[in-house]
Amino acid sequence: MRSTMWRYAAAGMFVMGVAVSLGGQQAPNDPSPVMLPGHRYDLPATLITAAQIETHKKNMIAAKDDDIPMNMVKAGGGSDRHQVGVSVVNRNKGQKNPNYAVHDDVAEVYYVVEGKGRMKLGGKISDWKRRPVSAGNGKGSAGTTAVGARDVTIAKGDVLIIPAGTPHKWEDAEEFTSYVVVRVDPDGIAPLMALGTAKFTGSN
Repeated sequence: MRSTMWRYAAAGMFVMGVAVSLGGQQAPNDPSPVMLPGHRYDLPATLITAAQIETHKKNMIAAKDDDIPMNMVKAGGGSDRHQVGVSVVNRNKGQKNPNYAVHDDVAEVYYVVEGKGRMKLGGKISDWKRRPVSAGNGKGSAGTTAVGARDVTIAKGDVLIIPAGTPHKWEDAEEFTSYVVVRVDPDGIAPLMALGTAKFTGSN
């Protein structure tokens, strides 16, 4: 009986070994070229430090400005126009914005550095009108009322993603709030500044 059990165990181990061996085989090589035509493979990475962000924020407070870009870089991929901009936005306690913003082409990602505040997001603007082209966000629309918008609180450490075309409005700052905005601009329609500038540039 014991020898039979050992034979079954040995057979099982052999089957498992074969399965592992077959599973570990590599798939055939991808026949695509290593470097795709029309793509960039030579762009440098960009580091923006916490110290740079803090200095930028303090300079903005001194300048009494609430949205100043830090940097813009090429994002690579299949389009040489694809770029990413980085700004810092400050909201003073009690600061409200009466208008929604809608960016036709530029998406935004917020990272809250400090503070806490409320925003309204989404819905459908009932009094839409085109607004002047923004140096930060390109073409877009504005309005004061968005039917179906939802209330969202953002606070230190939170990340908020706002797709292009989504209405959004800063509703109220419960305390001084500062957040980094990464603006994703696939068509290069919002030239925030000369490429590669990671320092305070004053009012835009």
